[in-house]
Order: sequence, then structure tokens, then C-alpha cells
Amino acid sequence: MSRSVTGITVVCLMGVLCLMGASAERIPNAAKSITEIFLLPKTSVFENSAWNQPIVIKSIEDAKKSLGSDALKTLAKSVDFQKQFVLVFAWQGSGGDELTYKILKSFPEQIVFSRKAGLTRDLRSHARVFALRSDVRWSVQDKSR
Repeated sequence: MSRSVTGITVVCLMGVLCLMGASAERIPNAAKSITEIFLLPKTSVFENSAWNQPIVIKSIEDAKKSLGSDALKTLAKSVDFQKQFVLVFAWQGSGGDELTYKILKSFPEQIVFSRKAGLTRDLRSHARVFALRSDVRWSVQDKSR
């Protein structure tokens, strides 16, 4: 009997600790250096955009200029603006374009974004959205030069 009571106590204690940890950290990815957020910006963002000039969003108020209501809801659930900021890469180019990033070994981390141009001659709109921790440095490297 004492083994089953002890086992139940341990399971209950583990559950309480898990719940406490979940409530203590509202946004689970806020400690990561970079997290991709899957949402689409407003179509007007693509008009004067370039892949190497992302939109920097530091608050929900900033986001209202570039994102629709559904995207704002997703962003509010995914980003802690006290600990993070958002980069919105939006551009038009080949359907085969790829945006990649590397995390350089340093503290705080440095993230370098680059684009591999696609070979197809079709024009497509591309968007990638990333939340970066506030102390992370970032840059864009143009491989085509």
C-alpha cells in the first residue's frame, strides 16, 4: 500500500511541477535564438519589398501595418515582444527561391540570412517570418554578388 501511495504522490508532484513550468513561461520558444512563425503578411507588403530588407516588428502595433487580423492573432500567441522581435522577409522572385539562415557560434548568437535564387522564370511571392530573441544580432548575406 505504501508503494502505491508513494507512486501516486510522485506522479501528482510531477504533474504540478509541469503545470507550474508551463504557466511560468507564457511563450515556450522565447528563449530560443530563432523560431519560424508560419503566417502570411498582407499582400501590400510584397509591392515594395526585397528579400534582403526584412520588415522589423518590435510590437503588436508595428505588426498591424504588415499583418492581417488572423496573422496578428498567431503572432500574439507566438511572440513575447519583451524578449523577442520579428523579421518578416517578403519578396517576389523565382518559385525556386530559398531563404536560409546560419547561426554563428558566438554569444549572443549571430544569425546570417541568405537567399539561393531559383532557376525557374516564374514570378512568385515569398514570405518567411522569424521571431528572434532580443539580444540576437542578425544580418543578410547576398550570395549573388
